[in-house]
Amino acid sequence: MKKSEVFKEIAGAMKAVGFRRRASNYEYVLDLGPGFEGWCSFADHAKRGSSNLLVATFAGVRCSAVEERIARWCGDVVPGWDGRSYVATVSANVGYLRPEAQWLEHPVDLTGDEPAESAQRNMEDVTGIALEFLRRTASYQGVTHALITVKGQMPDRQIERLPLTYALQGEYEKAQHHLSYMRKLVDDESYLAPRYLRYLAGFEEEFLSV
Repeated sequence: MKKSEVFKEIAGAMKAVGFRRRASNYEYVLDLGPGFEGWCSFADHAKRGSSNLLVATFAGVRCSAVEERIARWCGDVVPGWDGRSYVATVSANVGYLRPEAQWLEHPVDLTGDEPAESAQRNMEDVTGIALEFLRRTASYQGVTHALITVKGQMPDRQIERLPLTYALQGEYEKAQHHLSYMRKLVDDESYLAPRYLRYLAGFEEEFLSV
């Protein structure tokens, strides 16, 4: 069995539950209503010379009101990423969305497993874990809660996104509280200080000017 056969099976199964392929058989998006989009992707790795593959599932939600503002103020949604990269506002390996909150991946034996059997394990991640998370997170309040509570996220995502999700709900005091760390990084002359200064100027112009 070839690795591509497993991901072809995943592609068909993802389409069947409503996702559309984004750039490859590894990445998919799902409409969650105005301003929100669900995202799932799959990543694999194997030790050199091994016929065993490990495949992990990731899930996230993109809030366009957040990501569009960051791109407009800062020039890109994540430092150093180009516009072709898809960035979910909140995302994690699906294992962190379970009560155990641990990394989850599934073994695939390329010499013994069938493609459909192998794909099914990761599709159970999607239908049994990811879809529920995507639907409950598709709101400003839901994204805020996930940014705060979901483990396994990229550690810098909260810095720019939490102030915005609070501000979009009209909770400016909480937004200002979460901006304090960014302001400290500016004061400490972090290498991202120029970016954060642009962010702060955009944020203050839109939400704090009278």
